[in-house]
Amino acid sequence: MPDWTVKIVSSGAGGAKFSPSAQQAQQDDLVCWNNTTKETHQPWPTDQNYNPLDVARSDPQYLSDEIPAGRSSRPSYDVAQPAVKPAPANWTVYYYCATHPDRISERGQIVAQQTPTSLDDTDS
Repeated sequence: MPDWTVKIVSSGAGGAKFSPSAQQAQQDDLVCWNNTTKETHQPWPTDQNYNPLDVARSDPQYLSDEIPAGRSSRPSYDVAQPAVKPAPANWTVYYYCATHPDRISERGQIVAQQTPTSLDDTDS
């Protein structure tokens, strides 16, 4: 399971952006955010229209605590498959910065897929 880093970088006119804005990942990969700006940020899960989801820190959809300037996210986000039946093979986690919800530049996605399974190799 790889680890992925999304950087939070200055975007110019007093804002920030997530780089990459769409991170590719697989189920159970770890994603962390590295805040390279001078402001506090907090990635927060949203629906596809960037309306915030109501999640607690203990929920699998929880992404990160607030990230102070120059720091990395805690905890890391374990890419969790949505709890729906049947389980989708591909899904997108939408998020925005909870401390700056009106900044369109501070929106991102994690484009995820199930971890491929392999057949059991046995000697015949």
